[in-house]
This record gives sequence, structure tokens and C-alpha cells, in this order.
Amino acid sequence: MSTQDELFSAVDALLEQASPLPSPDERRRLRAAAGLAQADIARALGVRAGTVAAWETGRSEPTLDRRAAYARLLGGLADRYPAPDTTTEPDPEVRVEPEPAPAPSLSPEDRAPAPRTPGPAGARDSRYPAGPLAVLDGAGTAHLADGRDLPCPASTLPQLADWALTASLGLERLHRAGRDADPLVVLTAAAATRLGLPAELEDRRGLRLPDDHPVVREVTAEGWRLTRRGFGPWARLYRPVDAGRRQCVQLAVLPWDALDARAWRDTGSLPPAELAGILGTYATRVLTPRGSTAVCGLELMTALRPPTRAVSDQAGGWTSGPVPGSLTQAVDPAPPEAPPE
Repeated sequence: MSTQDELFSAVDALLEQASPLPSPDERRRLRAAAGLAQADIARALGVRAGTVAAWETGRSEPTLDRRAAYARLLGGLADRYPAPDTTTEPDPEVRVEPEPAPAPSLSPEDRAPAPRTPGPAGARDSRYPAGPLAVLDGAGTAHLADGRDLPCPASTLPQLADWALTASLGLERLHRAGRDADPLVVLTAAAATRLGLPAELEDRRGLRLPDDHPVVREVTAEGWRLTRRGFGPWARLYRPVDAGRRQCVQLAVLPWDALDARAWRDTGSLPPAELAGILGTYATRVLTPRGSTAVCGLELMTALRPPTRAVSDQAGGWTSGPVPGSLTQAVDPAPPEAPPE
């Protein structure tokens, strides 16, 4: 009898694994209707809260050992909290007017820019409600990608970096083995002057401030570090990881041609609010800008397919391991044409 019960249990588990899961929106609705937090579901299923968040956004799906339990949980919640019926009968007395013919398309010169309004709060990333980036003007106002403004009281670059880390700027990772995008702060010409940066770089070859520049010394004196590229049009300020938390801020200095006109045309000369909207669209559709078009292309490939991931070792700790299908070391490129026979 026990053998038969075990067989039936195994069959039930297979059926639950094969049953389709609700859509990501429905998963979030069911959890919210039950008053459960992502951490509650994570503890019950033995995963991290970030994993549950990825299931609810559709970036990943449960593995076979978690799928059956997750499907059982969602099924039970769906029985208790059914979706509201939003279908309504059409009014027979309402006349449906034919749709007007589409207006002729206008050229970019004739099209007036539509006013930007703040988007709904639900459309923003719950971990980074301020969005991926901010454009700072000379008055100390940070213009966000969704049309909102935040006051930025920073008067030095170290203070600006601290502000960016506490302002909830950033963007979630594109791959579960990758990392979240660092906050980007774009400095207009007025903001750069306010923070003590020169109007242009004297080193036209290296495109970076000298190591003995007062701004560089000020940054390093506050415990921040610069990458090997130094302080250039796309400067990256970082501190050592603290309690597993990454501390890194990306800066883009517009008067130093951070947005090269060959790639961005006249984007760098737009008003701060409009510029924030354009860069925010690029960040959500591609990734947060981090440099030239070549740099962004390389960063995008790495973000979509990281070379390594965290794997558990025999001692119960974590170590770095390859991601299936990713390149872990450089290889020679394929020839441009087929070799002659």
C-alpha cells in the first residue's frame, strides 16, 4: 500500500510540474491578495527573495524541484482569491463611431515635443523607485527618467556619489547571474562647474584629469576610488564591497563630450528633463549607458550572458563557476569569409 501511495505522490508531483504557471502579473496579484511578502514565499520554498521577485517579473522560472511547490501554492491562492470578473455586457444603445483616419506623419522638425508627466508608481522598479539615472543641473535639481525631480544638496563629488547610492537609483540585472546596473548621474555644464570640474579637459590625448587635480584628490581622500581609466568623460567612482553591497556610481560629464555627437547627435544639448527621458528610455530598452557605443555594446553582451555565476561548493560555501553557453575566456574570432578549399 505504501508503494502505491508513493507512486501516486510521484505522479501528482509530475502533474504539478507539467501544469502551466499563471502569468507573472497574476503571481504578483495572488501574493498581494494574500498579504504575503516575497520573503515569506522565499522562506517557504527555500529560495532567496530575489528569486521570487524574478519569478514575478518573468525574468526566470522555477526549477523542477521548486516548480511543483510553487504551482501548488499559486493554485491554493487562486482558489481563495479568484481574479475579479472585469467583463461587462456592451450597451446596445451606445453607437460606436468609426475610427478616424490616422493623421499624416510629421517630420521630426514639425513634431512638437509632448510634455512628459511622471509615470505610475507601479511601472517603476520596486528596488530602484528613482529609476536608472538622473541628470543634474546647475541649481542642484536631479531630473529623473520618469519626469520627477529630486533635490540634490551635494556640493562635492564625494557627496554626490553618496547621494546617488541613497537616492534609490539603479536598474535590475538582465541575467540572474549578472549584477544590477550602477546608478548613473549625468552632469550638465553648469553642474560640472558647480562641483569644481573644469569646462574642458586639457589632456586631449588621454581624456582624463591628472592624478594631482584637486577634484581627484578630493575624491580619493573620501575613500572613493577610480578605475584605471581615471576621471574622464565617463568616470566610475567605487568603494570596496561592504556587507555584500556594491558601492559604485557612474558619472557622465556632458561638457567633456560624454555623449559623442557621432552616436548621440544633439542629445547632449537637450534640456535636462528631456535628456533624462531619452537616456531613461535607452536604459530600460537596452541598458544604462556606461561609455561609448563600443563600451555599451560590450557591457550589453556581458549583461545578457555573464561568463560566471555563483555555485555552491562541497564545504557549503560559494565559489565562481561558468555559466552554461557563455565564453569564460577569449577566443579567436571566426574568419570573415570561408577559407578556400
